[in-house]
Amino acid sequence: MRIKSLLGLIILFLLQTSPLLAQQLRTFRVTDFHRDALALTARNEQYKKTDDSGSLYAIIKVKSDLPDDDLQSYRFDFGLMNSIVVHHPETEELWVYVQKNAKTVTISREGFVSVNKYDLQTTIEAGTTYLMQLSVSAPQIYLQMVMFRIQPTTAKAFIMVKSESDEQEEVFGAVDETGSVAKSLPLGNYTYRVAAENFYPSEGRLTLNRQNETHIEEVTLRSNVGMITLQVDTDAEIYVDGEKKGTRSWSGSLKSGQHRVECRQANHKTSVQAITIKENETRTFTLTPPTPITGTLSITSRPLGADITIDGKNYGQTPKMIDNLVIGQHTATLSKSQYAAEKKTFDIRENQTTQLDITLKQNNSEVQKPKPAKKEKKPAIANSSAYQKPTCFYGMVGTQVGTWMAANATVGAYFNQFNMEASFLYGLSFSDDIYWLDSTNTGYYCDYRAWGFGGKFGYGFNLLNDRLRLTPQVGVTLLNIHSDDMFYDTTPSTETSSGYALSAAIGARADYAITRSFGVYLAPEIDFAVTKSDVFSQIADVSNEISNWANGFNVRLGFRLSF
Repeated sequence: MRIKSLLGLIILFLLQTSPLLAQQLRTFRVTDFHRDALALTARNEQYKKTDDSGSLYAIIKVKSDLPDDDLQSYRFDFGLMNSIVVHHPETEELWVYVQKNAKTVTISREGFVSVNKYDLQTTIEAGTTYLMQLSVSAPQIYLQMVMFRIQPTTAKAFIMVKSESDEQEEVFGAVDETGSVAKSLPLGNYTYRVAAENFYPSEGRLTLNRQNETHIEEVTLRSNVGMITLQVDTDAEIYVDGEKKGTRSWSGSLKSGQHRVECRQANHKTSVQAITIKENETRTFTLTPPTPITGTLSITSRPLGADITIDGKNYGQTPKMIDNLVIGQHTATLSKSQYAAEKKTFDIRENQTTQLDITLKQNNSEVQKPKPAKKEKKPAIANSSAYQKPTCFYGMVGTQVGTWMAANATVGAYFNQFNMEASFLYGLSFSDDIYWLDSTNTGYYCDYRAWGFGGKFGYGFNLLNDRLRLTPQVGVTLLNIHSDDMFYDTTPSTETSSGYALSAAIGARADYAITRSFGVYLAPEIDFAVTKSDVFSQIADVSNEISNWANGFNVRLGFRLSF
């Protein structure tokens, strides 16, 4: 009974390991062997060899049908007959020198099934040349399904694997929204590396030896970021490691370690400080504000005793020395009873004193002329001679610059200054290349161009004798991105890719009438993405350029024709 149990265990072990053995051992065979009657290589003075008895060796020229086959890994055994092996890479041949009278040969190679005592069908003759052709079988590869499960699932992890038999690291894949990714690998031993932004990398080993099972690898990543808030008590811009984060305050995540934080403000000396972030901590930093760069103002007036107001702030009466004014341009207003107020613009320079002397003009008592009676305004709709008509239709063409470069065409109308319009935009440039992995983990890349439709509502205000109309507007833009040219490496594909984003727009348009029907316009606006398709969201996550197409500041400018 013990012998039967032992045999059963041996058979079970062989059944489990047979895929590995079959995967490791390959075969080759001799497909042709014959004498080359025309070749005199074995007798050539340059190539011939003799044995101890002075007899010429025969030469067997061995070739393989496998390109780049390692011929030097083959071993030849002719029994009692001596042999010498010489590699000739220039002809992709192996020359086997063998003594006469050999009739069989055993050919072996590590990792392959040997060819034992192959019958040469002849007796080897001295000084004769023979040809041998080898045929090598393709390896039989067994695969096992491998699934990685990454925690937390929100980490956008990327996995690389490397076989112990190959030094080249290969891409396994990126996890989906569940934190998982699966792929089949040949049986064997592997190392893997899991990387994700804002997490420490994780490494491990895999042993795959069960063809019909799914190997599940659970990996928990450790966060290397802290959640922080930076704030400064001025209108300074906050920079972290040279990147602008916000003005006055910013909240977000930073990797653990030390960071350089700067507070920058015009006409101020930048403040710099180092902060240290610990992983998983939540902390608020109050930053040192920038130091004002100042100068001095010496201000007098004629007559003296005038009230001083600088940039809306009261500074007493003249004469006065005013210290610690921030460098740059300022406006001073002097006022005194029975005198007309006077304004003066001046510059303050660092560590210098600016002299300012203002003469006030005395008010004169004059009989005020009666104001002319107001003329009755005609309804704006009937004023056909106005440069900016309160009711009209118009068309505009131009370009858009900013976070998205595009050509645009617009049609619209005013009804008693209420405005509505529709626009079409066509992108003028392509994005950077975007790389994808499809369901078979095949990589391809493409670039995108955008186009879109939009609509806006607003209300116009006429200025400068009706030559300028300022119209605040709100609206939406439907942005579509599309790529027709996709490549697998350098091979074009017939596949296409597209996505969309819906953005809210807030802005204003300024129209200046050159004539009563022709003018120019300038229209700044800010766009905020409201909703995105899955494809657009995926691309925007890896491309700030495409993300900014739906979120950012743009300015439209061009020509307007009204009627």
